[in-house]
Amino acid sequence: MNGYNFTERVRRVLARSREEAGRLRHEYVGTEHLLLGLTGENEGITAAVLQNIGADRTAIRNKIEEVIQPGAEDRTPGADLPYTSRAKKVLELSMGEARMMHHTYVGTEHLLLGLLAEQKGIAAQVMVDAGVTLDKARAETLRLLGAHSGRPATPSESLTGVPHAAAPGYARSRGHYGVALVDDFTGRARDALRAAYAEAAARDATAVELSHVLLGLAVREDGMAAVLLDQVAGSRQRIAAALVERLPEPGQSPTNRSLPLAEDTQRALDQALLEASKDGHRRAGTQHLLLAVLDALPLSLAAACAQLGLTAKGTRTVYERMKE
Repeated sequence: MNGYNFTERVRRVLARSREEAGRLRHEYVGTEHLLLGLTGENEGITAAVLQNIGADRTAIRNKIEEVIQPGAEDRTPGADLPYTSRAKKVLELSMGEARMMHHTYVGTEHLLLGLLAEQKGIAAQVMVDAGVTLDKARAETLRLLGAHSGRPATPSESLTGVPHAAAPGYARSRGHYGVALVDDFTGRARDALRAAYAEAAARDATAVELSHVLLGLAVREDGMAAVLLDQVAGSRQRIAAALVERLPEPGQSPTNRSLPLAEDTQRALDQALLEASKDGHRRAGTQHLLLAVLDALPLSLAAACAQLGLTAKGTRTVYERMKE
């Protein structure tokens, strides 16, 4: 399982998912069957999460039954049904969620977050329609996990690998979730994030924005992000120059002052860890950071980048081609 142990409860959910697929005479296990299996659990973190955010598990199950159609009555699926590509992705994302929380196991709570993070499957669509979003579910999961442990986990190291007071923005702003340990990002990615902090502080920003992170990536001369920027946009220097023009001039504030991450920047860093997990990497590199940042750019900045040939879709296409 790529170094992760599925809990007994998750194994039970996966077995129930296959049973649900067989009951519906389907010859595959999709995200909808995983959700049916998951909502069949009456206990555990996931059941508590759904209850606490006001989601009705019975209503979710009924909605899935409305959306999907049973197979032909003369069809008798075998016992060992294959997972669809989306269901496989959910399992990968679940492991990514566990890794971000520094858990060595995959529980039902991670499976719920994986279903939501996948975004395009039937399960994700049904849950979002029921008011269950990834942000809500993740926040409640972390609140419950903190309560179960008796205290929130405390950041022990920052991006610099020293006590978090040296670079409090990332470590402190993330509270008890996704602590920025050295093992989370490669050295080049950490250097790019340091550069983003420096740019934000020098320009009197109140938080580290996505534009600062993109600039931190664009000014680097090494790393996969530099290669991607050169290939997609023709020149990373053009991207850096365009970003500098959009940002305020450097001010008088000390560059070593403490800054938090903007909310969308924090989400992008979370997504970078998931991108790395999908690639089978233990650490997020500059390429994962770039993909996550481009996906999260606000419309105005995304449009400005597109004028220079830099788009999220184009960058991902080039990256996937490079991996072949």
